[in-house]
Amino acid sequence: MHIFRSTQPEKQIFNIETLFFGLLVFLWAFEAQSSQLEEGVAAYKSQEYARAYQILKPLADSGSAEAQRRLGVMYRHGRGVQQNDEIAINWYRKAAEQDHLLAQNSLGIMYRFGLGVKKNPKEGAYWLKRAARKGYRKSQENIGIMLMQGDGIKQNYKEAAHWLTLASKAGSAKAQLNLGLLYLSGNGVVQNESHAMLWIRQAAKYGNQKARLALAKAYRDGLYGLTKDIELARQWYEKAGVPFK
Repeated sequence: MHIFRSTQPEKQIFNIETLFFGLLVFLWAFEAQSSQLEEGVAAYKSQEYARAYQILKPLADSGSAEAQRRLGVMYRHGRGVQQNDEIAINWYRKAAEQDHLLAQNSLGIMYRFGLGVKKNPKEGAYWLKRAARKGYRKSQENIGIMLMQGDGIKQNYKEAAHWLTLASKAGSAKAQLNLGLLYLSGNGVVQNESHAMLWIRQAAKYGNQKARLALAKAYRDGLYGLTKDIELARQWYEKAGVPFK
């Protein structure tokens, strides 16, 4: 008498084991790549650029966004390789297309100033905004200043103030200075000397020389709601590395 036995459980066990083994292989490969990336980054930071390149290049070729960005930096500044902006922008683009925020910022700057590519501020603004929308402070600062100055794109003080405010709250001294200037002029925001000096003072405390000079002159002449104070003016001139005038 023939007894029929289903093979379905055996097939299910085989499939589960296959999937589990595949997952282990993937995790091992991921850990190995992460370890190599850490080694490459460590070599780069130690200024062992030739070794860093040997480690990072295969990783970049296999799709590692961070390795691609690092190669972009190396070619941009000629570290361990011959300086080449065209190759740099190629690596930046590969990483930027994978949503690497630092690479998007670098790519935006390259397009803004025409480094390794035909100058295209609109394309630069596109990449800067992509990173800015995801909270990257440097891109918020850069796009804010571009919009404030009308640098290759339509001037828009209100939008500039938006990005500069975000970057300022995140600690960008350059953004704080420029936001202060917007409050002084009333462009894109309601004019407010108190707010202006608050941001300029913050930028000065973070070491921005232009902000320190602006604060020194404001104390020297009693400008923008500040009481004239020669001693404070002298201190800020000294911090800016400029003789008191």
